[in-house]
Amino acid sequence: MPDKQSGNTQRWHFTTETNAKGYTYVMAYTTAWDSIRKQSRRTAKVYAGRLFEDGHIAFCSNFLEKFPQYATEPYFWGVDKKPVTQAQYNSQFCVQTKVNGEVSDIDTSESDIREVGLSWAAEQTAVRSGLARDLEEVFGQDLARQLLHLAVYKLCDGGAMAGYADWRKQVYLSRSQPLDGRRISEIFADITLKNWDDFFRRRHTAKTQQAIAARKSETAKLEPLQYALDNTSISTYSTTIEDAAFGHAKRDPALKQLNYTLVCDQPTGEIVYAYVYEGSINDASALREIVFRMRDAGFDLGHVVLVTDRGYSSMANVQKMLDLEMRFIQGVRLTEDSVKRQFDRYNESLHDVSFYDPGLDVYARTLTEPWQVSTSAGNISGTVHLHLYRFLGVRQEQIRHITRQADSVAAQKNEKKKVDPDLWRQYGRFVQEVPQRDGSLLWVRKNDAIMQALRYSGCFVIRSNAIPDPFKALECYNTRTSVELDFNQFKNQIDADRLRCTQSAYLGKLFICTLATSIRLMMLRNAHRNESAQRKIPDNSMDSLFRKLKALRAEKRHSANAWVTRSLTKKQRDIFELLALPLPPKVLY
Repeated sequence: MPDKQSGNTQRWHFTTETNAKGYTYVMAYTTAWDSIRKQSRRTAKVYAGRLFEDGHIAFCSNFLEKFPQYATEPYFWGVDKKPVTQAQYNSQFCVQTKVNGEVSDIDTSESDIREVGLSWAAEQTAVRSGLARDLEEVFGQDLARQLLHLAVYKLCDGGAMAGYADWRKQVYLSRSQPLDGRRISEIFADITLKNWDDFFRRRHTAKTQQAIAARKSETAKLEPLQYALDNTSISTYSTTIEDAAFGHAKRDPALKQLNYTLVCDQPTGEIVYAYVYEGSINDASALREIVFRMRDAGFDLGHVVLVTDRGYSSMANVQKMLDLEMRFIQGVRLTEDSVKRQFDRYNESLHDVSFYDPGLDVYARTLTEPWQVSTSAGNISGTVHLHLYRFLGVRQEQIRHITRQADSVAAQKNEKKKVDPDLWRQYGRFVQEVPQRDGSLLWVRKNDAIMQALRYSGCFVIRSNAIPDPFKALECYNTRTSVELDFNQFKNQIDADRLRCTQSAYLGKLFICTLATSIRLMMLRNAHRNESAQRKIPDNSMDSLFRKLKALRAEKRHSANAWVTRSLTKKQRDIFELLALPLPPKVLY
């Protein structure tokens, strides 16, 4: 082996081995290509020396005799898993320093190996989006870092806040601080409504500035921000939260609840505002209060189109948004007689191919409605676009389903069987007893009732003062699934569907869960946006993506306040590209 005899280590590699007693040794080896097995294999291996906890290597005499260049000065185990000089080692790591004989600024946690992939990706998403910066501007550097790390904990683990201290010992977080349950409660209590509004106003301002910067020229039209708004209820066991009240909960009706509204930036999934209010108030009644709160918090809504579903539909809400000069796209309930009359009037058009869009698979017809708008100069006339839609296949599918259920109910009644109460409640109105020639009674399907119930089946309505084209308005409305995803993540992944905290802490708890949801949705949006034929979300699941990130580990250097990231697999590198994030650095501090 000429390399060995000449002392040339350029083709030699190094590794470490730890024995049963915990002693770590450095081994040197070479490799050669095995043409039969089609892989690289070790061809030589020699003992180099022992690796100590402070990072330095004590080479054995035999190794130094063959490689005398390592005898000139002390050598340490470098970040690239090979011996380096002390100067190189010091430049790679923040080496321990002693103040008055004591080690300072060193993480003394028990774990020497930590998960790094997911926590680092979540932190970097917050940093690159500007969320971390706005936290610092509102709360100061130390408290902002603590809030962010609590949000990362909810994103990564989703458990109770009491588990944060144990979880922190298992993951890498940049300059994290130990937080016990008492300190977390104090942090929650420190979050005020003023902090809340200030933070979200900054996030909205950042979105507006990004939209302005995205224009191709100063004279180009500014594309409006599309904000989707929706509400959910959160159950609570607390007896001290003032806004908790009994409402119409679909789940846990015995518990009081809070209403929680999220305003979501549709392209990115980021939550730009959140509002909590009394649990007994319905959505339509709350919309005006939410808009007023955003305006009072300093939101400039002049560049925003607010997208709401049918739960917020009311004539009063349309009038209020017109008076506030807000642009909106609102789903409309099919309860207004005037809207039903328009469907009857334009029924033929809604079956005409001239009004059909194959991409959306829907017929559409647009009308205009006159409205009076209140201004400082008095009432002025205005118009709102009323978009009528009829979706293909919906009515036929519902006819097929209801007739089958009605026939089943009629058959059971004729056979003197007991009909399930839920089945009867839903479909009993679609059957009737009919006298027969022999004087007997027979249960049969009530076709007229079915057709009357499905008269407007497959129909949908949107009101908007922002988009006159019905198909573009529907495309914008359909993207409001962003806010539905927010709630799905908020309740199921972040585990925020129930509150177990007091009046002083619940606002802070909601704030942390909202931050975690926002970061997770930004990661999800980035992943879907960057998918390609060669690079896809594992199993089409963010949970699978997160598990692969959690598998990335970092090892603690005993002699330095630093962590060394293990080599990334091809799949892990692809995941960071999906998330639009750079790879984690080799050395983390």
